[in-house]
Amino acid sequence: MRLRRKFHGLIVNANPGAPARDYFSLFNIEPGMSLDEAALERAYHMLLSQFHPDRYAGKSAVEQRVAAQFCADVNSGYRTLLNEVTRAEYLLKSAGVDLEAAERDGVGADFLMTQIMLRERLEDIPVGEMAERGALAEEITEHYHASRDRCARAIAESDWSEAARAWQEMCFLSKLLDAARPVEH
Repeated sequence: MRLRRKFHGLIVNANPGAPARDYFSLFNIEPGMSLDEAALERAYHMLLSQFHPDRYAGKSAVEQRVAAQFCADVNSGYRTLLNEVTRAEYLLKSAGVDLEAAERDGVGADFLMTQIMLRERLEDIPVGEMAERGALAEEITEHYHASRDRCARAIAESDWSEAARAWQEMCFLSKLLDAARPVEH
């Protein structure tokens, strides 16, 4: 029961359709797209050291399961908040945004054209052309940062439709950036 008292207040997010656990509260971090990664890292390691299942090896089976589940949630929360795309998705879901509907609505025509142009340029670059791939990766990064910044502003202003569009752009650009980055052997 001591374990339950430790977990009290870290467990539930009441918004329908939102993730069950509030990761920002779990790590004692202000919700938003801006994130102090060092603070997240410190909180992550502190929680793991406090609640690692090995520390509950001599406890009851229930306490062991609760500790294991809590550590799984800590790991999931850490991965979610560390990545900007999944952090934005998490914030949108936490606000009750229907991301499937947003995906059906799509992004604007201008972004679609940019997306097609960037993809075609990437496909036209020969595999061994590291400098050209690097230059395109930098250009994609600029587009990604613009979308990320729009998403952050829209979330801060509770403009959920704009935030969802910008998040979709971030998803595409992140994948394209992974494909464009020069692979070193």
